[in-house]
Amino acid sequence: GTFLFFALPFGMVVSYSFGMGGGQSHFAGLENYRKVLSSQAFRLAAGNTAKFLLIGIPLLLVIALCVALLLRQTLFGRKLCSNTILIPLVIPIASIVMVVEKLIPAQVLESPSAFWVLMALYLWKNFGYITVLLLAGLSMIPQGLYDAAAIEGANGVQKLWHITLPLLLPSLAFGTVIGIINSFKSYREAFLLGGRYPHESIYMLQHFLNNNFENLNYARLAVASVMTALPIILVTLAVLLIRRKEHKSL
Repeated sequence: GTFLFFALPFGMVVSYSFGMGGGQSHFAGLENYRKVLSSQAFRLAAGNTAKFLLIGIPLLLVIALCVALLLRQTLFGRKLCSNTILIPLVIPIASIVMVVEKLIPAQVLESPSAFWVLMALYLWKNFGYITVLLLAGLSMIPQGLYDAAAIEGANGVQKLWHITLPLLLPSLAFGTVIGIINSFKSYREAFLLGGRYPHESIYMLQHFLNNNFENLNYARLAVASVMTALPIILVTLAVLLIRRKEHKSL
């Protein structure tokens, strides 16, 4: 199933990225890649997507970690809070955007501030799942380690830096992968907020892909798809290698 529905179609897309003409029947080498890389629209989309990831993923992990640590220390209402923070996952995107459009003036969505509106929606919608994931990781850390550190005179920051974060690294790595995957789903909010051609601050790679698909420009679409998938594949492989080394060290 993985080969038939994922590997094989991706291989076809890679082959299309090197083709030209009807059905990409003529081999074009790297010409399609050169044209896409020289495209101002692609550079804008790639830059905005990279900026969104570089800002959004660390913020998502920090917020989720802070909330998870708070919930771990707060026994009263912890189960209720854990369930409440998952509510954004089940709220329809269209209804969220309708509320945002009512609360935020249209001028804001047509300015660089639209990027931060989209970022806020991404964080609000995804931090709950990452928080629950980190709570599960925190529950696996033996309390005896903290007790031993306290006897040795370690303060809260030292416990966090030398015990919590190292042992929570697998959960943080998995949360990073989930955060990257979900960041590409933010195109739905960006599309509903600004349409096919929103303010340039929220013009993402998904806009570039969708617009080329509607224009039947399959060569550019294939090239952009490959260049979008490669960083995700490399990050995922890096996370898996780090986790494998950790398991071997244990």
